[in-house]
Amino acid sequence: MSVFLLKLIAIVSMFIDHLTYVARLSHFLPRGHLYFLGRAVGRPAFVIFCFLLVNGFDRTRDRKRYLSRLVLFALIAQVPYSLAFSAENYSGTAAASCSYRVLAALPMLLPLLAWYLYVCRRRFEPSLLWLAAALAIAPLDLCAGGLWLTVHTDLNVFYTLAVSMATMMFFDSLRSEERNWGKTLLIAAALAAVLYFVQSDADYDYAGVILLLSLYFCRGEKLPQLAVAALWCLFEYRGYWPYQLGALAALLPLALYNRSLGPKMRTAFYVFYPAHLTLLGVVFMLLARK
Repeated sequence: MSVFLLKLIAIVSMFIDHLTYVARLSHFLPRGHLYFLGRAVGRPAFVIFCFLLVNGFDRTRDRKRYLSRLVLFALIAQVPYSLAFSAENYSGTAAASCSYRVLAALPMLLPLLAWYLYVCRRRFEPSLLWLAAALAIAPLDLCAGGLWLTVHTDLNVFYTLAVSMATMMFFDSLRSEERNWGKTLLIAAALAAVLYFVQSDADYDYAGVILLLSLYFCRGEKLPQLAVAALWCLFEYRGYWPYQLGALAALLPLALYNRSLGPKMRTAFYVFYPAHLTLLGVVFMLLARK
């Protein structure tokens, strides 16, 4: 099974999950069997995306550009994510407000410094602006026009993927024979700050990072990766057997993965995430407010 087919399975699974969840938030779907079925069908998506990220880690030609792209889409997707997943947006009860968690924002200067030293030492790159904007949004709660626009729910999944990718790059750099220990310690501190102040609010929180890093440490070996994924699914959804079964269903297509790429539609898969959240949010808000 190719990368393209795995991504296709993941986005269909994700769309069904998000459709079900938004329908529930907007009171169009009761919390019954159909709701739990839709959410169970959505459980394989994150497992598949994590598997693809880790297994593409050694194949990408430019990891810094890959990480920059994840950060950029974390920024792009946050407003659609908040619009779609804030329950108040469907009832019209959100009151205009804006607050900024200063204590959470201050440590974000450390990742910016680390990013500048790691990526932009010789010439300034736009990736620093994307990172600054993505981190600046993280402590912001903004409601305008009766709609929650940022963070009121959580941070979108691209934050989880980006933080995990940066952590994998850090661990990979430790294997280098030539190391600048001052820069290494700075980057380690920056990652710790992001993990502490950002990841606790991000989709799948620390559990998502644990899955990605566990897959990373046994990458290149399919059976250990499948075992790690299975254990994570059982633990993450413990007590909710329909979700456990749904998540474990991801193991079948992953077992059939043959490392072929298939048709290249990389940008389309990235764009789909904010696009489908915008569509779901707008459609169900219009229906709920009629």
